[in-house]
Amino acid sequence: MMSKWNHRVVKTKDGVDDWYTIHEVFYDKDGNVDGMTKQPVSVGGNTIEELKWTLTKMLESLDKDIIDET
Repeated sequence: MMSKWNHRVVKTKDGVDDWYTIHEVFYDKDGNVDGMTKQPVSVGGNTIEELKWTLTKMLESLDKDIIDET
């Protein structure tokens, strides 16, 4: 079974300022956050369609709750 994941905005600090990045976040079987990529994700793909899909999913992450790591 594949792990459920999506893109999410993560809030951290850049010195004293808030800093927002997009990460891939993974969930356990109950829907709780089980982990995330250490580094923010970049945009890329083997086709323009893959690139569009990734950008769409990243834009959708802006409508989800922010994960606050401060």
